[in-house]
Amino acid sequence: MKISLTLLFAFAICRGAAQQTQDLLQTFDEDWKPAKPKKATYLLRIRQKGDSSFEYTYYNMYGPRIKVESFSDSKATVRSGLWSFYKRSGVLDSSGQYWNNFQQGYWIYLNQRGRIIREKKYDHGVVISDTSYSSAQADKDYELKPGEKESEYPGGSQAWNRFLKDHLVYPDRAVSAEVMGEVRVQFIVDKQGQVDKVEINKSVEYSLDEEALKIVNSSGRWEPASKDGQPLKSYKIQPLKFMLSKG
Repeated sequence: MKISLTLLFAFAICRGAAQQTQDLLQTFDEDWKPAKPKKATYLLRIRQKGDSSFEYTYYNMYGPRIKVESFSDSKATVRSGLWSFYKRSGVLDSSGQYWNNFQQGYWIYLNQRGRIIREKKYDHGVVISDTSYSSAQADKDYELKPGEKESEYPGGSQAWNRFLKDHLVYPDRAVSAEVMGEVRVQFIVDKQGQVDKVEINKSVEYSLDEEALKIVNSSGRWEPASKDGQPLKSYKIQPLKFMLSKG
């Protein structure tokens, strides 16, 4: 089950509050050699997410994500955690987990619309199941059946719009570069209404992606999906359009 609400926000050019972060940012030229930001082609964000979890996120300097890599050591030699790869358009191409250098669990592969067209399940690097979906199956929107209820933000779409209006900030970096576009965030709402596995489904630019992730992660508890009154886990995709207005 996926949410299809599209929200458009026009912002006057202004400065958002600076975000405090422990991230390490590095910039590179087209040959992946260190370069000053004004001459850089690529951006790398290194984030320590725990005592033994390090995430490397690669971006075009003022464009979409390229890939995400996760390691369990600071030298980036042991693959463990989320790995994601993006198409040139910024749409997620494939994503899954590594554990001690082996692909583990489900890996998903998506089409240009960000819909799943293939799923592989791994056990210590060995494929144990492989399921493909036709284009018609992948692009078909889910239709609720009698007794089913979609998960939603408490108070529905109007309350969600108010939350976004009150909390969404256009980042300084994107304002300065006049970067605009639609970020899509995919996530799970579990049976208790908790938001989990928040990931970029369509990337636009580093600071816009970060703002979109922050909004979803800070949205609190949702009302879970249900069938015949019993709560269910649901999968959602939330589009967020960032547009600048000079008026």
